[in-house]
Amino acid sequence: MEYELLFFTSVNNEDRISEIKKDIEEILTSQGGKISADFFDIGKRKFAHPIKKQTHGFFSFCHFEIEAKDNLPEIERRLRLNDKVMRHIIVRADEIGKSIGAATVSEEKPRGRKEIIPETKEAEPVETKAKVDMEELDEKINELLEETPE
Repeated sequence: MEYELLFFTSVNNEDRISEIKKDIEEILTSQGGKISADFFDIGKRKFAHPIKKQTHGFFSFCHFEIEAKDNLPEIERRLRLNDKVMRHIIVRADEIGKSIGAATVSEEKPRGRKEIIPETKEAEPVETKAKVDMEELDEKINELLEETPE
């Protein structure tokens, strides 16, 4: 079965990336894996939040094949123990790009435009209210506050 390994390292290790790739290749081949394509360097990217006091990382990935999927936990363990690899993820290659249930942008309904009604498949305009003026809003609030409860 074919898998993809994505990992990143500290930007301090960027000059030693070829050494890190050799270590990863050794980990994969020792567990019966075979790299099916060369490593592809994505490059330096900023993290969404700091990881181990780092704000940037050097990302790279590769495709590999492994017949005995029972060896994947050992690969994961050895990658976790490698102090040069900050984080990693292994994904089955056939699962890449599949929807995971979240609504995509194309599935969302546009606001303030025509909406297709499922029963009739006809387009009908969606009513949208105009924005309320602040003075009108203040008057309405004052009216509600002046009312006495029964």
